[in-house]
Amino acid sequence: MQSFIEMLAENLPGFGSWYNLGVEIVNFAPQGYNQIAASGECPHCAHRSFFKPVTSPYFENSGASQISCIGAQCEACKSFVLVLGTRAANTGGQQPWNLKAVYPLGRPNDSVDASVPDAIAVDFKEALRCRWVDAYKATVTMCRRAIQASCLAQGASKRKKLTAQIDQLASKGLITTPLKDFAHEVRLEGNDGAHPEPDGLDRVGPKDADDIIQFTREYLHHVYVMPALLAARKTAAAATP
Repeated sequence: MQSFIEMLAENLPGFGSWYNLGVEIVNFAPQGYNQIAASGECPHCAHRSFFKPVTSPYFENSGASQISCIGAQCEACKSFVLVLGTRAANTGGQQPWNLKAVYPLGRPNDSVDASVPDAIAVDFKEALRCRWVDAYKATVTMCRRAIQASCLAQGASKRKKLTAQIDQLASKGLITTPLKDFAHEVRLEGNDGAHPEPDGLDRVGPKDADDIIQFTREYLHHVYVMPALLAARKTAAAATP
């Protein structure tokens, strides 16, 4: 017969996966650590909030660990969440709980500045969503695609490979040397992810994905966002009597 936690694992998508909304567990020490709550960004309304317990805690031992599960309510939007805590078993209830998960998982932040053209932003947004589900290889591949889309939009030759396209933009003064280096790093990590031959993508981990996202974001920021901010400032200055 399935345990309650095993049933959760089957019926809640992403059970045990990375959760990025900054939620922290709250232990009620005066009650002997037998009650938990949570605080942080609500997966429903995205406001920072406290999630107060609205059910009695459920306890279950799983090997050397003990799991607690409660229903809680966001004090901001009044929506409900499920909070799971874990600690070592057989401690007599005197050890505080650590956060295991909060459900629902919420949504990835895939926002991209409006100054980035849609044809380029769509690839970077997909990279951000891939990172949220720990799809590291897909993350760096989509970042590479975003860089190449940007190169083509800036007039790089369609007949050249990405390495030559990046150098072409740099030689024309369309991107700076640091931006060229950022772009090449994204290119090298992303590589040709669609091809089955050895491409190094099997070694891509979370730090690699985070680094490549940051390099891509900086590249897009300097190529599109900063020029748009400057143009807006100049427009505003010209309109001022």
